[in-house]
Amino acid sequence: MSFLSDPTLQQKFVAALNANAAFVTQTTVFDGSIQLEVDSDCLWLKIYKGKVIDHQSTPSAFGYTFKLCGSAAAWKLLLSGERTWADLTYPGKRRFDDDPELTRVGEPHCDIRIEGNLVEAGRLTEATFELAYTLRAVAA
Repeated sequence: MSFLSDPTLQQKFVAALNANAAFVTQTTVFDGSIQLEVDSDCLWLKIYKGKVIDHQSTPSAFGYTFKLCGSAAAWKLLLSGERTWADLTYPGKRRFDDDPELTRVGEPHCDIRIEGNLVEAGRLTEATFELAYTLRAVAA
């Protein structure tokens, strides 16, 4: 089980998102859901008019608009501050300390993937940054 399965963290995270003015602004005209996945753990967030109005630790029967999914190791890189959200979600390699020969340059790999409705995910780019850094602050 990962950090995401902690009900106390989930409650704090939802409260922090609803108190985050930038997240509220960026999701004001969004009526959908974002699902976070850390290995096999899940947190589904229903967002309407800038607020998280429901959440659950299982996938919804209604699905998700888009999801953010990755391994516990990838999410740990975000939570520790070792990597930025852009490092983990935008294709390509930015750090080569583990690849001094630069053999992986141009590899289209993402540690945390965005799946589902990519148009909506693109429209909510700033909201996903706010979500990620709010999660990091709450999990600290």
